Amino acid sequence: MFKRLIVTLVLFTALPVAAQLSPSVARSIEKAQTLEQDAKLGEAIAVLEALSAERAYDKAFVNRALGVFYWQYGNNDKAIVHIQRAVDSEQLQDAQAWQTKRMLADLLLIDGQYTAALQYYYPLARSVPKKKTDQAEDVWLRIMQAHYQREQWSKVLSAYPAYQGVVKNRASVSALSLKLGAQLQLEQWRGATPTLKALLKREPDNKQWWRQLAANYVRLEQPKEAISTYLLAKRKGIALEPSEQRTVAQLYANVGVPERAATWLKRLPENEQDAQTLAQQASLWQQAREWPQAVSAWQLAAQKDSQYHWQLALMQIQQGDYQQALTSLDKADKGASAKEIALTKVRAYYKLKQFDQALKQARIAKKIAPDEAVESWLTFLKKRQQMQQRG
Repeated sequence: MFKRLIVTLVLFTALPVAAQLSPSVARSIEKAQTLEQDAKLGEAIAVLEALSAERAYDKAFVNRALGVFYWQYGNNDKAIVHIQRAVDSEQLQDAQAWQTKRMLADLLLIDGQYTAALQYYYPLARSVPKKKTDQAEDVWLRIMQAHYQREQWSKVLSAYPAYQGVVKNRASVSALSLKLGAQLQLEQWRGATPTLKALLKREPDNKQWWRQLAANYVRLEQPKEAISTYLLAKRKGIALEPSEQRTVAQLYANVGVPERAATWLKRLPENEQDAQTLAQQASLWQQAREWPQAVSAWQLAAQKDSQYHWQLALMQIQQGDYQQALTSLDKADKGASAKEIALTKVRAYYKLKQFDQALKQARIAKKIAPDEAVESWLTFLKKRQQMQQRG
């Protein structure tokens, strides 16, 4: 985040020939300015580099001009060298001195020399000239950026109140983003919530802020607020990722609304409808007592993974579809033990009044692992068979 900082350097729109400059230097400055305005930046630099300024103020002014031109030329290293010389000379005064230090701090920030930049920014923030009060906002923003780049999260947050004191309620997206990033790094989830809301006021169509706010509510274990945020984002026309749709489904399940949870899973794209997702959907439909939907989802799950034939069979038996259940049980080789499958077949055949088949399955179950349940079925079915024979 913010790997490329856009730093606004206040450059000379016109290089004033100050009264303090010696005549020869003033003429060279004017010539360099004219060349720069004619897009002859290289020649402008050559004119100033050829100067042999004697007076300290002349040297400082020339270095300042060269620093600006080198920055425009794309040579940040030389720009820093010359602006640094202008600053170190202490010949520039008042607003001109302040602006030159500001330029140096900005160049250092661009160059990734964050600690060095901060050494200038803090004094600059405390001494903004009366005619440049509008720049206090930018200086505090740069301070936040420099600390952010150094991963000094607490210092980012410490600088924010000073920035806010300058801008009042006009905090920029850049400043709020820096504050948010620091809060998230420090796991200050509660503090991040109002920051995200402030960002959404400024950029209501930015899906990143909606997603982060919803995720933040999830971290805070506030499922209802998270659901509301996702729904608001959706109404704003923001398409939710499949992972976010799954999150919404899980949130609905957590707050005891399985029908909506299942509906959100059902809305997932076809390529996201794997066996596990379909099985989860089926379980949710069962919890919601939406039996036809549950059966349909189990059928789809079983088509993709045979282990789900067992759950499908149980659901079909519950719904009285005994013949269909037997078909599913014949394929249920993974979801249950052979004995469980045999006993379930006993029940299905019994409901279909196919007592001979039921007895056959009960005997299979006994061979696998005899117990009281198996013996009860055997006893009952044998008596039933005897009654039929007598009749």
